[in-house]
Amino acid sequence: VSGHLDDDGLPHGFCTVTYSSTDRFEGNFVHGEKNGRGKFFFFDGSTLEGYYVDDALQGQGIYTYEDGVVLHGTYVDGELNGPAQEYDSDGRLIFKGHYKDNIRHGVCWIYYPDGGSLVGEVNEEGEMTGEKIAYVYPDGKTAYSGRFIDGEMIEAKLATLTSVEDGKPQFEVVPGSPVYSFDKSTSTCISTNALLPDPYESERVYVDVSLISSAGEGLFSKIAAEASTVMSFYNGVRITHQEVKER
Repeated sequence: VSGHLDDDGLPHGFCTVTYSSTDRFEGNFVHGEKNGRGKFFFFDGSTLEGYYVDDALQGQGIYTYEDGVVLHGTYVDGELNGPAQEYDSDGRLIFKGHYKDNIRHGVCWIYYPDGGSLVGEVNEEGEMTGEKIAYVYPDGKTAYSGRFIDGEMIEAKLATLTSVEDGKPQFEVVPGSPVYSFDKSTSTCISTNALLPDPYESERVYVDVSLISSAGEGLFSKIAAEASTVMSFYNGVRITHQEVKER
């Protein structure tokens, strides 16, 4: 312990306490209990800061993972219970939803770097597993809604995101929609259903003869789009690092 001690030898006032695990806490104490602003520095490089009452974190807290991801959450008696948001190391929002007893709970949103998102009511383990999960494309309206397991699309139909109220989305399934599923490519097969069009890119791009001499075919835009707009997703064959070296 570094700092003031009371008559019983307990931390009192602003102190730094280093534990046997090498975790360290810096903050205010009242007769041995954390009370007031404080911050944990954990052995793995992560940190947790917030306001403590009677030795437990209460209210808004900030947990920073060792890789720089930051979670802003609501704590009750030291556990995540309530609204939370997570940001990557560049400050980009990657999660928005709720926690219950340190586990994601209720309707949650996961945001991807390409602008797409995954939304739905998580299961008891906090996973995106269920019959009412949806992937929303970067345009914020084109979606696949249906059954997912741990974020992977098992069986879904084309839908339109019509509204979001209090974080809860409303979808309308497109009549006559085919059934879609996650179709991961391999080293020998790009897709098991290569003729099934992607509804997002079908509205945005088309293939035609290139305007460049002897260049074959090219990809053209159907719409006027701003810079950095995601227009299409390319799904090539997947090869291992060893296969890359051998080629």
